[in-house]
Amino acid sequence: MPGVVHRPGEGEALFNGRIVIKANFDELCITESLFPDARPGADPHFHRQHADSFYVLDGGLAVLVDDEEKMLSPGACVCAPREVVHGFRSTSPARFLNFHTPDGGFARNLQERDRGEPGGFDSIDAPPGSGRPGSEAIFLNPGEGERLVGKNRIATIKIGREELSLIEFELEPGFEGPDPHTHDDHVDSFYVLEGEPEFLVGDERLRPGAGSYVAAPLGVVHAFSNPGPDRARLLNVHAPSRDFHESLRRMSE
Repeated sequence: MPGVVHRPGEGEALFNGRIVIKANFDELCITESLFPDARPGADPHFHRQHADSFYVLDGGLAVLVDDEEKMLSPGACVCAPREVVHGFRSTSPARFLNFHTPDGGFARNLQERDRGEPGGFDSIDAPPGSGRPGSEAIFLNPGEGERLVGKNRIATIKIGREELSLIEFELEPGFEGPDPHTHDDHVDSFYVLEGEPEFLVGDERLRPGAGSYVAAPLGVVHAFSNPGPDRARLLNVHAPSRDFHESLRRMSE
């Protein structure tokens, strides 16, 4: 499978562009959703086979995990592990990323519903507080997380679980990044939040800018850096984690 590059707004647009599938892999589904106003999102439910996570880009979300609802602003992050009840709604016009790890049939469900078909995936309706305890769930406000400072970069671990490593990188100008490499057991991908970091995907070098998504499936050569004069921020997504967040900790030590 070749690498994936989506410029801002690109991907598989569904529901008149309100939901765009950025990543559609067995290991990972990422959607970028736009809610034009305050409205319901998903009623309380849980997943038996996968975790469900959110990262707010703009606006506000109210996310229920277990029996607690929290208000999220841009830069906030939530992860609901398997069998933990969760749901969400927008509290204003909002744009956010939703990660299903592994996919659990979520992408196919969206495609079927967009065609007017019933859909269905690894999702079970349930009242708040009725699933597993939410002690493993993650709620992080903007700027929170485990900050690991390295040369010309800060890596903040937002989610570090078996299913998913979600890392927010702050890259200073001149950040050289890792050498070109491949993975044979997980998908490595990036969502650009700010600036113009440079990516190597296969034999192509590109600087796609904020709102872009780049993915390296199994066996695809990739790397990232920030050679330009300005600071950059991005989300780095490893699914499954394969202990990537632990390797970052060891590097910082």
